[in-house]
Amino acid sequence: MSKAGPYRLAVDIPESEVLHDSQGRVVDEAYVDGAVVEALARVRGRGRPSLSESGESPLLRVRLSRELDEAVRKAANDAGASRSEWVRKVLDQATHRTG
Repeated sequence: MSKAGPYRLAVDIPESEVLHDSQGRVVDEAYVDGAVVEALARVRGRGRPSLSESGESPLLRVRLSRELDEAVRKAANDAGASRSEWVRKVLDQATHRTG
């Protein structure tokens, strides 16, 4: 069995041939450029929205005892918030206290 050599880019479609997509649109440089922009926008649009104006939301990981974790879950549930929302609110309140 022979090993395949490295892939080499080659022009396999003559310049005179016009390609069309499944909707009949002409596939040219502008079409490809637009498709790339659209694909990048979709990929970059994924994930959770940033919580910071700078666009970066640092992640804080902490270890909790089971008892404290259960208390946080219950407090968040009682407040009608997710655990993350509740913890952010409590940390915000704790760091903005005066006195």
